[in-house]
Amino acid sequence: MNATPRLSFPTHIELLGRRATARPSLVVAIPVKDEEDRIVACLAALACQTDIDFETLAVILLLNNCTDATAERVRAISDELPYTLYLRHVDLPAPYANAGWARRLGMEAAADLVTPHGLILTTDADTQVDCDWIVANQREIARGVDAVAGYVMADPVELMDLPSAILERGSLEWEYQQLAAELEARADPEACDPWPRHNQNCGASAAITVDAYRRIGGLPPKAVGEDRALFQNLRRVDGKIRHSLDAQVITSARTDGRALGGLSDAIRLRGEPDHPCDDMLEVAMVTLRRSLWRSEVRQIWSEGRRDCLLRAGWPRRLGVSDRDFRRAMERPYFGEFWAELESLSPRLKRRLVTGAELKRELRRMRRLVEFLRRHDRRLALATPKTKLAPEPAKRIVAA
Repeated sequence: MNATPRLSFPTHIELLGRRATARPSLVVAIPVKDEEDRIVACLAALACQTDIDFETLAVILLLNNCTDATAERVRAISDELPYTLYLRHVDLPAPYANAGWARRLGMEAAADLVTPHGLILTTDADTQVDCDWIVANQREIARGVDAVAGYVMADPVELMDLPSAILERGSLEWEYQQLAAELEARADPEACDPWPRHNQNCGASAAITVDAYRRIGGLPPKAVGEDRALFQNLRRVDGKIRHSLDAQVITSARTDGRALGGLSDAIRLRGEPDHPCDDMLEVAMVTLRRSLWRSEVRQIWSEGRRDCLLRAGWPRRLGVSDRDFRRAMERPYFGEFWAELESLSPRLKRRLVTGAELKRELRRMRRLVEFLRRHDRRLALATPKTKLAPEPAKRIVAA
């Protein structure tokens, strides 16, 4: 991972809300760009959190290049907020005026403010977190993970205003996404992230320990997809991530979003049949092959038998030269090793589903998931004397 320079921009800071007497152990960072109509609901949802001591909570709003009345709306309700609130005003120059840099600046400020072993959370200004969102994230972290990717749902009221064609495709993509998450969980199980789970990695709901945040050098300030890059970088150093169904939020379903490449763009582009679906949605067989291969290679790696990968012909199977494969094996973490293989292997190249392919691929995904469910039931019923037949799925993807 390339280190991101710690750039400094002229910033004006206002301290509002409750004045805490000690450093907070929980800090929520929220990038904000012209959200006067939604910011009050966002802050109110955080004020309604249950089972937490608000003395331990601070919220940082990173107001980047705002030209509307967002700040005035926040000041008007600040006396009613039970937590400490920081308004950080910054005008980002053109190369940095994007959601990635705004979220990074907010999370860097959170990392500087939070206690040494505290928790950094982030959401969006057009999002309302559930009343137990913070506690749900804390529970997952307490189970030994480094970060939590929460479950993000679109506002059902705003969804009703969208054209029927966009809603139909959105419904199909949603089912595909749930099935893909189940397929990955069953084909490539991880102890820290068991089924049931989801497969979203979204800035609308994310939490990470400050230790893990510092270990990966902070959030990558990509103009698009900074949230996914955060989780990818943590995976590269074998960080433990939980895709929690308990940490839930509702986010806007608008098509005129503030961030390029965000959910609003994804919703709008659903009307174009040849446009690829979300980056999470690969064609069914590629999803299965990637998951099974990753599971098999990880198992061998974790057992310290790296040379077995060469003897078993994995370079040939992946279409990677022995030299490149050996070089990748020098990586200290499995996550880095696998990421390099994905960048080198033509057989691991991402193949996204387009709108025109979605119904066909959804039928295939349903069949594959049902097969894996039956296989898992057979495993659960099997006794030590029962010998299961070879797995058809593995035979399919081995070629």
